[in-house]
Amino acid sequence: MRILCVAEKPKAAKQIALILSQSNFATRATGNTYVKNYTFDYTLNQCTTPIVMTSVLGHLTEVDFPETHRNWESCPIEDLFHLTTIETIHKDMKPVADNLRQQVRNADVLFIWTDCDREGECIGGEVVQVCRQVKPNIVVWRAHFSAMQPGPIHNAAQNPSTLDDLTVQAVLARRELDLRTGAAFTRLQTLKLKTLLGDNKVISYGSCQFPTLGFVVDQYLNREKFIPEDFWKINVGFTESIPNEQPINTSFNWERVRCFDRHVCFALYDQCMNNSLATVTKVVRKRVEKWRPLPLTTLELQKIGTRYLRMTGDAIMTIAQGLYTEGYISYPRTETDQFDDTFQFDPLITMQTQHPSWGRYAQGLLDGNFATPRRGRNNDKAHPPIHPTAYNGNLTGDQQKVYEFVVRRFLGCCGKNAVGDETMVKISIATENFETKGLVIKERNYLEVYTYDVWKGRTISNFEEQQQFRPTELTMEQGKTTPPELLTESDLIGKMEQNGIGTDATISDLIKKILIRQYAFKVSQRYFIPSTLGIALVSGYDDIGLDESLSKPKLHQMMENDLKMICDGIKTKDQVLQESIEKYRQMFAQSQREFDKMRNAVTTHYDAAEDDRRRQGHGRFVGHMDLNTDNDGGGDNNDNSTTHGRGRGRGRGRGRGRGRSRGRGRGTVDGNRRARGRGRGRSQT
Repeated sequence: MRILCVAEKPKAAKQIALILSQSNFATRATGNTYVKNYTFDYTLNQCTTPIVMTSVLGHLTEVDFPETHRNWESCPIEDLFHLTTIETIHKDMKPVADNLRQQVRNADVLFIWTDCDREGECIGGEVVQVCRQVKPNIVVWRAHFSAMQPGPIHNAAQNPSTLDDLTVQAVLARRELDLRTGAAFTRLQTLKLKTLLGDNKVISYGSCQFPTLGFVVDQYLNREKFIPEDFWKINVGFTESIPNEQPINTSFNWERVRCFDRHVCFALYDQCMNNSLATVTKVVRKRVEKWRPLPLTTLELQKIGTRYLRMTGDAIMTIAQGLYTEGYISYPRTETDQFDDTFQFDPLITMQTQHPSWGRYAQGLLDGNFATPRRGRNNDKAHPPIHPTAYNGNLTGDQQKVYEFVVRRFLGCCGKNAVGDETMVKISIATENFETKGLVIKERNYLEVYTYDVWKGRTISNFEEQQQFRPTELTMEQGKTTPPELLTESDLIGKMEQNGIGTDATISDLIKKILIRQYAFKVSQRYFIPSTLGIALVSGYDDIGLDESLSKPKLHQMMENDLKMICDGIKTKDQVLQESIEKYRQMFAQSQREFDKMRNAVTTHYDAAEDDRRRQGHGRFVGHMDLNTDNDGGGDNNDNSTTHGRGRGRGRGRGRGRGRSRGRGRGTVDGNRRARGRGRGRSQT
């Protein structure tokens, strides 16, 4: 029996050949510079078996319309929804396909070693299709593996399974639907808008691109429409002096948080000032834990990595794929956040004990500090969570950052929760209630290695119930609500995940596409801001008023659900295509009829000069408000405040305060009542 093995990429083919042959193989060139054929013998079912290991370069085939209809003026655009499509070998892949045909002539078995995900299954289907042109009855095996390590690779070789044709059909359905909808709406947009945007500008449409852009535009418009409001709040502070030690400062937060009526807030503050004796109403002391992280998924790798590693999701995934191919981490495209009960942790932890930074922690896990990792809710039944599979202390640059994150996450989820003693204290002053919390961290545990989580202790005075004291600070402060931040890449990935846009394998590529199309820009390497063209496109389709907006996630969610039904055998590929194509055809017809609304939106919003400024990190952004480039956060931060004024004192209106005018004297606080005090500053009441 002779076997032809086919991997998805040349590096994977070489790594698998190294493992199966124990580094004893011959290398032969092919018609493609990058693709090699590796020949060796392998013991399978106690028999010595000749093997040829080769690869493709991703997808072999492409789906398109007949040559006669590829010219944009060749037919009415609506015909693209029912024209026959053809599948052909991509011109750059013809030497690769020729190599497969040549090698399969001498093979009895075709063994597919592509990545174990939807796309990998479809690529495997393309390989089978090409090989069966030469050998229609070739036996097909499928290898299932999650790490480029001897154990998983030998196990896959000894236990072949079958190719999942339903998954292949689901990918083919998506490819055809993407072709028809993408071509139709791209031609419509480009041809109808060329007088406004220029003859050479292609306005591309994608069923995932537009919802991704929609998130960016919606957040931008929410920020632009934001109207700041003044608010007022009461703060309480107590400083305890301790001989020969640093004083302990305890700050209390107002139970009401804030008040948007200055007069009401001042009335409450005045009551507190008139009766400023504080009474401790409740003290609760308890043991608390900060949970260790869940096992690592692809989306978590991208979300946390973009925030802490300062890299794009696309760059992170490119590096992770390389680390996987070289055998240092498991397959990096997985939705699984739970380890199987049979997973062997000790060998993987042991190999990390030699590292100077986290080796001692790893040894501690082996010495009794290990805890079975938490189990998340997701299991794709294909791959385990991302974890290190080999030790490497010589990586540098971004490779080192990604590898270190994977290792620290793995070791962290194998550790114990951090433990602390928390004290919650509630006090009352007059009619108002205030609260504070103190924390003493007793056991850092997983925090020792997983440095991306922060849990800080906070020392407060030792209070007892019914204790009374006079605050050393009692202030009424003014602030303003602040607009929501523009989206960071971590925020955008989170929104896409929550709304089912893209997969763990495609999200980073979708984000990259809206930047390449210049529908959005990335400012300060962190924040996403839409171009004026991006705003115009989203606004235009919103104005057209489709039942399912092209810039909202619901339409794509419905398609993903249909694809899953194909995978589960509930619907057929043809059934899904028929239903989906008809739905998009109707949406296209409405968009075509009402395209003047899109033209009006482009006329209103599009500004080429402004887009040039935004591309360079300048432009109007949001009114006259600058971006906060020092804040790691993102999303809706309406609760953030900017404090502009404060007053401090005891008794009826007496105290030290800050006022707009400098000097001493009596000044009105609200136009009707007076407060005495000395002060200076910029109170903006």
